[in-house]
Amino acid sequence: MNQRGLDAILTEYKMAIYDPPQPLWKRNLAGILDFTLALFVFGWLFSKLFGSQPHPPVVLPGKVVREVFALSGWPAILTLVMIVIYFVVLGRTGGTVFQRLLGMKPVTKR
Repeated sequence: MNQRGLDAILTEYKMAIYDPPQPLWKRNLAGILDFTLALFVFGWLFSKLFGSQPHPPVVLPGKVVREVFALSGWPAILTLVMIVIYFVVLGRTGGTVFQRLLGMKPVTKR
């Protein structure tokens, strides 16, 4: 296979190229916020669906620490799979939630 054919294959599998190019801080911020959003949404959903209950609150002097959700075993693996699916599907259909909110528009194929 020649270099041009390899470049064509690699270009096809890139997740997102933005027009105009976006600063690194904006891409990183969108990625961190999207991951956090997906983790809390899918984590909370699967902890409620599959019965994972948070531990009792921990009482420390002056404050109480509570868990939002508890995941272990296959619900945790399913959560991670859904996070990957979130990025792949929304990345290919116009951008994730925070990419859209931050005005990052992927280049459309010509």
